[in-house]
Amino acid sequence: MERWAAALAVDRQHGDCASEFIAGRVRDLAIKGDEAGVLRWMAIADCIDALMPGGTLQ
Repeated sequence: MERWAAALAVDRQHGDCASEFIAGRVRDLAIKGDEAGVLRWMAIADCIDALMPGGTLQ
């Protein structure tokens, strides 16, 4: 449930730039070696993708 709330918040705040925002978060966390953080943001990206008709974060 928390990931869906995060996905909705990211979509609301970043709109069409949500994919770029998430990619930046994933990149920063990967550089820091935060594997759990990367997985969390990838799951949030999946939630946003599921919200979009046909999926947009491919």
